[in-house]
Amino acid sequence: MKNVSLLIILLLFVLSSTGWALAQEKAKGEKPAESAKPEAVKKEPPPPPMKYRMGGIITAIDPSAKKITLHQSSVKREKAVTLILGKEASEKLPGMKVGDAVNVWVTGKTVTHMEKVKEGFFSRK
Repeated sequence: MKNVSLLIILLLFVLSSTGWALAQEKAKGEKPAESAKPEAVKKEPPPPPMKYRMGGIITAIDPSAKKITLHQSSVKREKAVTLILGKEASEKLPGMKVGDAVNVWVTGKTVTHMEKVKEGFFSRK
C-alpha cells in the first residue's frame, strides 16, 4: 500500500511539473469572439494630438514653405527639430531671425504659437 500511494504521488508530481493538463483545443474554423462585433458599434476617434511647449535657438527659417528649424540643447544630447508653422506663428515670422531664442507651442508637428525669449535670458554673468 505504501508503494502504491508513493507511486501515485510521484506520478502526480511528474505530471504537474511537465505541464501536462487536460485542455481544450481551439476550433480551427471559428473566429475569436472579438471579431464578431456588431456593425452598429462605431470605432472611437483617435485621441487629439498632444500639445506641448518647446524652446530652442532658430537655426533655419524657410518662409516660403512655412518651416522653422530649432536647435535644442540638453545635458546629454543636442538635436535639431524642423516644424511647420501654423497661421498665428507664421504671422510672427518676419520679426524672427536666425540665432534668436524662442519658445514655441506645438500641436503634433505644427507650431500654434511662437514668442521670442528676452535678450538677456540666456546671457552668462
